[in-house]
Amino acid sequence: MPFLRALYRTVRDPELATTGWDEAQKQAFSDSQFALQDRHYRAYYPGALFLVVEHDGEPVGRLYLGTAPGPLRLMDIALLPTWRGRGWGAALVRAVLGRADRDRRETLLFVEANNPAYSLYVREGFVDEAVEGVYVRMRRPAREPEGKNAAP
Repeated sequence: MPFLRALYRTVRDPELATTGWDEAQKQAFSDSQFALQDRHYRAYYPGALFLVVEHDGEPVGRLYLGTAPGPLRLMDIALLPTWRGRGWGAALVRAVLGRADRDRRETLLFVEANNPAYSLYVREGFVDEAVEGVYVRMRRPAREPEGKNAAP
């Protein structure tokens, strides 16, 4: 949990930089928001996978997947700042989509329209479905897994 809390803070740092709060206020806010998000995910996504992404045994990010029946839900991807922009996020998205395709499931996610990951999702075949508050709901249909013949 300490790693996940610290990772969450790095995601919120750009927003917190504009607040004028001191470090203690920023940390308290980030910790409370992390706890609320964690409780929400665990309450509303039973059976979800809460995965820590590692490189050479060191944690570098997180990947949260909702695995309940219906669409595979890409709930969250976050990487430490030094690991962003290096293709790791794209590799994680492709791994999730590979799983969805093998299971013949569509994939659903929510992303803020100004999030740099939005263009990655579009490149990977997600399409906008609706705007819900500050989030865009995106969906990608299941595709035939590569190397397999189409089902009759």
